[in-house]
Amino acid sequence: MNLTKSATLAAAICCIVLIQVSGQSQDDATTTKPETPKEIIKVKESKLCKKCDCYLDSNLLDCSEKLKDWLSAEDWEVLTNGDVVFKTINLEHNNLTSVPILPKYDVENLYLANNQIDSIAVGAFQNLTKLITLDLSHNRLTSKVLVPDVFKGPYTEQDFEALVNLKTLNLGYNDLHSLDADLFEHIPYIEELVLCSNSFHVIDRLSETAISGLQSLKILDVSYMEIEDLPDTILHGPRDLDILIAAGNLFTQLPKALKRATNLTSLVLNENPIESLIGDNVFPPLTKLTHLSMTFMTKMYKIGPGALSELQSLTELILSDNKLLNEIDEEALSKNVTGGQYLDYPPLEKVYLNNCNVSTLPKQLLVRWDKLKALDLRFNPWNCDDSNDYLINVLIDQVNKTTPVLAKDVQCGSPTKLKDVTVLRVANEHMVESSTGSLIWVGLLVVLLIAVPTVVGAYVMKRRGCFGVFRRHDSGASSALYNRTSFNEDFHI
Repeated sequence: MNLTKSATLAAAICCIVLIQVSGQSQDDATTTKPETPKEIIKVKESKLCKKCDCYLDSNLLDCSEKLKDWLSAEDWEVLTNGDVVFKTINLEHNNLTSVPILPKYDVENLYLANNQIDSIAVGAFQNLTKLITLDLSHNRLTSKVLVPDVFKGPYTEQDFEALVNLKTLNLGYNDLHSLDADLFEHIPYIEELVLCSNSFHVIDRLSETAISGLQSLKILDVSYMEIEDLPDTILHGPRDLDILIAAGNLFTQLPKALKRATNLTSLVLNENPIESLIGDNVFPPLTKLTHLSMTFMTKMYKIGPGALSELQSLTELILSDNKLLNEIDEEALSKNVTGGQYLDYPPLEKVYLNNCNVSTLPKQLLVRWDKLKALDLRFNPWNCDDSNDYLINVLIDQVNKTTPVLAKDVQCGSPTKLKDVTVLRVANEHMVESSTGSLIWVGLLVVLLIAVPTVVGAYVMKRRGCFGVFRRHDSGASSALYNRTSFNEDFHI
């Protein structure tokens, strides 16, 4: 009996050992057996590159106007296992209506503009961790659709990570009227934000909070949003804002928010109904601003003293196509920076004043006119009399030497006899007349000054007929100055 039990126990132990050995062998086989690697797909020979344009040299996949729906699972298989990684994918103009959660891929620039997108899945871009540029413009996105979690990054044990590489976000031309205050919490490092052509009407407190929280923001486009002003603190957060585009809005005054944009280098205010820059409605100190554009401002008629004096780094000033603009004060640009006896002026290199209603250009507006690389004065009704002496005798010749094409259509608007005559022609004729007639003018002036206090002088002057000459010149000074025929007739040469 004991012998039987012993034999049974020994058999059981042997079975256990065999099972353990067998299990260990199976485990060893499981852990050491290598996975079969996925076959690398030759992208250029795939169906995807027959459907779309594949530019391998520039790592661009262009599927614009080529899809009826999103890329298929087979297409994504080609992308994720292909021998090429496309850094840019263009899916524009495909009538896509929604954005699903996209597969993991190292795309850097994704263009979804000009579709019909009206919904985006939560976490749609969470697998695109290398994404730098995302263009969702020209779609049908609403404020209800555009929630913060749309942009959340990959999930971790604690929370969703941010899409830290996303720098450019284009939301222009959608149906947005407001922004969620936390819209950018998962994409905090945005450097360029485009909101143009969304009918906000007013940038409300929520939108202001969202934008002002973007501390890395360098470019902001809020053009054509039908807004009347910018909230005072909207630019408080993005202290490094470099470019502000606010064209096509309803500003009647310069936004007070500009005073916070102290690092701004470029400002575009085209197509706003600002009437004048005078009094308190002048630019605050923007010491780094080099480019200012204020064009097609249909109500702008005057730029007053000091209007641009706080822009002492300005190198390019564009005031074109302001049809009512007829006055630019000679002190519009100057400022006494040092406190000395001399005024300071911005180092302007390009000034565009074409297609306005300006007739006189004061010499004192800018000291170093000779530093200008471009001066566009075309299509203005210039006065071609001695009130514009500097323009006629100096500037137009300078323009003709540096950029002849900009001198061709600078024409006189007055006096009537010179209407539509080019200022360059007037200048050339005046220079010829000056060389032959200057001695006569000086002689007459000396005789008149001596003759006035003496009766004898007056009698002599009368005998010589000089009073008659004076009267004729006084009645036609402007035209005589620039017209060889009338000049000769008056002095009987």
